[in-house]
Amino acid sequence: MLRFLIYVIEVAFVVVIAVWLADRPGQVALDWQGWRIETSVGVLAFSVFLLIAAAAFAFASWRWLRRRPREWSMRRRLNRQEAGLRALSDGLVAIASGDADDARQHTRRAGSLLDNAPVTLLLEAQTAQIAGDERTARATFERMIGNRETEFLGLRGLITDALRESDDARALAYARRAYALKPRTPWVVDSMVALLSRAGEWREAQRLIEELQKSRRNTGAQAHKQQAALLTERARAARLAGATSEAYAQARKANELDPALVPAAGMLAQLVAEDGRKRRARKALEKSWAQMPHPKLRDVYLGLLESDAAPLDRYKALEALVRANPDHPESRLTLACSALDARLWGAARQQLDELQVTAPSAGVYRLRARLAEEDVEDPTTPAEWLELEAGADADPAWVCGDCGTVADDWSAVCGHCGAFATMAWTQPPRIYRALSAAAGTVSIDGEVIPSASEPSFGVNSEN
Repeated sequence: MLRFLIYVIEVAFVVVIAVWLADRPGQVALDWQGWRIETSVGVLAFSVFLLIAAAAFAFASWRWLRRRPREWSMRRRLNRQEAGLRALSDGLVAIASGDADDARQHTRRAGSLLDNAPVTLLLEAQTAQIAGDERTARATFERMIGNRETEFLGLRGLITDALRESDDARALAYARRAYALKPRTPWVVDSMVALLSRAGEWREAQRLIEELQKSRRNTGAQAHKQQAALLTERARAARLAGATSEAYAQARKANELDPALVPAAGMLAQLVAEDGRKRRARKALEKSWAQMPHPKLRDVYLGLLESDAAPLDRYKALEALVRANPDHPESRLTLACSALDARLWGAARQQLDELQVTAPSAGVYRLRARLAEEDVEDPTTPAEWLELEAGADADPAWVCGDCGTVADDWSAVCGHCGAFATMAWTQPPRIYRALSAAAGTVSIDGEVIPSASEPSFGVNSEN
């Protein structure tokens, strides 16, 4: 609407001028170089208008001719860039689908069209990886770290390559460079902490976590969990080195940060007991059991008793341990096992009946089989329970939250994937239960017990 109004105003202005000139006719004479031109004012004005229009047209034509080659070059370059980006996208799709030949073809085309832009190096490296050519992939990643645009991506590829070859020293060196470039990137921080932990650089790893917490790049709960894991490992190292006081200080701080961390609680109680304060150690274990019942706490607690303590005395002691959390499956399983040792068939059966309803794991059915075998008045047979045990859920174990690996013991770093502070006492994946049954042995509470299946092969657990 506005443009139309402007157009109407322009036309009206021209008409007004034309009418004004028509109402005021006159003659104009021009003498120049022996020439004399006589005409009217209107014709002169029209001639001037045509001259201006011709000059404008000539100038526009000259500009168009001058800019045309540049526009052709730019259009050609944009078309090549569009085709190169399309080839790059197709290459990434081929990599995602695992088609190495198709990915290699698109990589060459993208490199040709994009004049080997730095981003094509990533496509080339990933193509080499899916083709199994790790040597070429590593060489490409090394080329990438020479360019500022792709240095960070190249470092990530080299870190992954070093971890694949179990070269922690090389991976840590690359991780330090990546951290210097982008210290706020989560995977860089996790890699740094994990690699420092695997290298035994607990102090530096702890300093890194504390810096993250101060800069509010790490949540309080997560930071406390990671710091507790680091302090527990430092306490282990100090205890092995004979530095008991340092081990106690680290274990105590770890227990304060994460009361549910069983290794820290168990070690703290052992150190307190070794100092002659067994009563205090028992109280600490009972408090930890209320937070996180675990077989290790039970074993440490029983270790505080006299070596010749009778099974009934051990059962009564465990009753005191589980009093703060009596309905937890681990509490019932602990009492059931101890009751069987003390030949308290009624107490064992009561706990196992509850467990069959609330947490029917493989360990529960193995204990029922033992009860059926040792209690002559039990109407069932061990075979009945072992048959149920074969299809039951696995007993809790240390499981990595990232890769699902089942470990024999807790560690701050997963021995399989290298993840940091991811080990949790929980039910393993179902495939682990199947493999354990096929292996002919199943581990419960740290004790290896033969299963009902015929032995065939072992289950590899990472420490």
